Amino acid sequence: MTTQKLDLMPFCLRARAFLAQGRTEDAMGLFNDVIAVDPDNMQGYADRGTAWAMQKQFDLALADLDRAFALGYDEASAYSTAGTICLEQAEYDKALGYFSRAAQLDPQYPYTYYNRANVHYAMGNRAAAVADLETCLHFPGAADFRELVLQRLATVRSA
Repeated sequence: MTTQKLDLMPFCLRARAFLAQGRTEDAMGLFNDVIAVDPDNMQGYADRGTAWAMQKQFDLALADLDRAFALGYDEASAYSTAGTICLEQAEYDKALGYFSRAAQLDPQYPYTYYNRANVHYAMGNRAAAVADLETCLHFPGAADFRELVLQRLATVRSA
């Protein structure tokens, strides 16, 4: 007998739409349902973790994101979210680990480098912060982000 898993991704997508509409309770209910039906659904944990992070429920967010990672979820954005949570909580070593993994998975995502630069700076490692900020400048992007990076770079260099 073969057991075939249900494709629960449509439910995660619907929950994401609820989040975008500000219907947080509906979204969380759907994420909970996905996880109840499939307790090993890494997408459900990753999405619910992100939703918890949006609500500033950082302990719950990290628990869900770490569960998703343990199940094999390997998306740069989720690792970046986990890193941002750790940065907010001044858990800099953990933040560096998450941001480094995000950069490995998607080396073309400048926000990972920007956020990791903030961790380096908070830890007193200005050279590493400058290096990550300079990396951001090599990516094509919106002028407003480039200006933000240049301002942050000036602040870090003058500190």
